[in-house]
Amino acid sequence: MIKWPNNKKFAFTIIDDTDKATVYNVKPVYDYLYKSGLLTSKTVWSLPSRDEFGGESLSDKDYKDFIVDIANKGFEIGFHGAGSGNFIRAEVLYALDKIKDTVGYYPKLHINHAFNSDNLYWNSKRFAFPFNFIYNLVKKIAIQKQVKSLGDEKESRYFWGDFAKQNVKYTRNRVFSKLNTIGYDKLMPYREKSKEAYSNYWFSSSDGFDCKAITKLLSKRNINKLEKQNGCAIVYTHFAFGFVMEGGALNEEFKNCIDIISSKDGWFVPASELLDYINNSREKDLYIGNIKNLWLDIIWFGERIIRKIFWRV
Repeated sequence: MIKWPNNKKFAFTIIDDTDKATVYNVKPVYDYLYKSGLLTSKTVWSLPSRDEFGGESLSDKDYKDFIVDIANKGFEIGFHGAGSGNFIRAEVLYALDKIKDTVGYYPKLHINHAFNSDNLYWNSKRFAFPFNFIYNLVKKIAIQKQVKSLGDEKESRYFWGDFAKQNVKYTRNRVFSKLNTIGYDKLMPYREKSKEAYSNYWFSSSDGFDCKAITKLLSKRNINKLEKQNGCAIVYTHFAFGFVMEGGALNEEFKNCIDIISSKDGWFVPASELLDYINNSREKDLYIGNIKNLWLDIIWFGERIIRKIFWRV
């Protein structure tokens, strides 16, 4: 069990994936989180989308002003690639510099995005043998889009792994279905020898994909259980996916979830601060071994199948 700062009973944060995000469809969420005393993490794009994934970026003035505002309030700004689509090395480095110019620091937190060729150790590279082969096979059978992850390959025009190694501290891998993330992944944040050349620490998260999923995940029962377990929840979501209703009102069910969490004696900080605390509480870095890696893959694949069959997501 981890002893949280000031004897808090649990730790809780959210990472917001920037897909489809605009000032209009996410600002009310951040206003409410701030009002409730919850500081979380938000990924951004610096450049406009080049594919089917829409959303605003730091190239849009109003959005940039919004990012500056929440960063000044204490929310963490993370990286989700230069934008949606393929971006070569020079563009990725430009995008990272743009984040630093905007908020004053390079992002410590990186979340790979969908089908970007500049992703780091993504797609089948995420998984241990034999699930790396199974993943590719399933994609092929389902005739799903497959893109090589080349951000970690030095000879590629999409390579930026050297910058990531120097500046990006935490990269997310798996997403699990229950709220207590560390109940699945007790090693996080961990290092992985096969990916150590161009990455530092890896961590897992809990699945709150959209407003419907997160309100289910953040039920009163689950929150009470997290508190009882002295747990740690890193919830991954998309605030642009149904949280803000027509007219700009925030979803009432989500507000109720936040009200319950904020009333508890929890530690509410952005993801990198939370991961730093866990890391600093250890005497040495933890490395994930092949067996543990395989076990997490088995759980991830099993839960993924269940979600597809029963939740249709």
